[in-house]
Amino acid sequence: PGGLALVRRLRDAGLIVSIGHSGATYDQARAAIAAGVTHATHLFNRMSPLTHRAPGVVGAVLESRDVMAELICDGYHVHPGVVTLTLATKGVDRVMAITDGTAASGLPTGARTTLGGQPIIVGDRSAQLEDGTLAGSRITMDAAFRTLVHEVRVPLATAARLCATTPANQLGLTRQGRLAVGMLADVVAIDADGRVRHTWIAGERC
Repeated sequence: PGGLALVRRLRDAGLIVSIGHSGATYDQARAAIAAGVTHATHLFNRMSPLTHRAPGVVGAVLESRDVMAELICDGYHVHPGVVTLTLATKGVDRVMAITDGTAASGLPTGARTTLGGQPIIVGDRSAQLEDGTLAGSRITMDAAFRTLVHEVRVPLATAARLCATTPANQLGLTRQGRLAVGMLADVVAIDADGRVRHTWIAGERC
């Protein structure tokens, strides 16, 4: 109760309002978008799914040009084929690649850490609670980039847009997210395998 009014109030205050981890119906999600939702957290994960008679949150997000959608690009949370379908439906400029990284990010398989006070175990492609429940990702952003290039098979320039340009645009970062005169020169150099070789922040090599 009062959810749509809250969305409008947050929108009017200049905040980005996101829908995600929700069991909302298609009609409820459409109403939220009409009220001012412009972002979707973890599209496909922990939300009412898309079916041909009940499109759910996913259907409402996919059809709306007003909503920027996050995709967890570890090759596990969202199947590469579904990433391809999403890009074809929404366009590269309305999708951003994310990691959903946890404290498990970058740790070797079998390592243990915690999430919200609960122990989690690093698996081959994700992190899980001790009972096997999915508990986020283990990847870092360079791994998301590699997933896009090697598993989703998008061009390098498209992967760069998904990892940098669209997120910067969504956050209103006018001097980041692309290579151009006047930008902050936050740059990552990768090798032919997509591994990070060098990093520059504001033009300074780290």
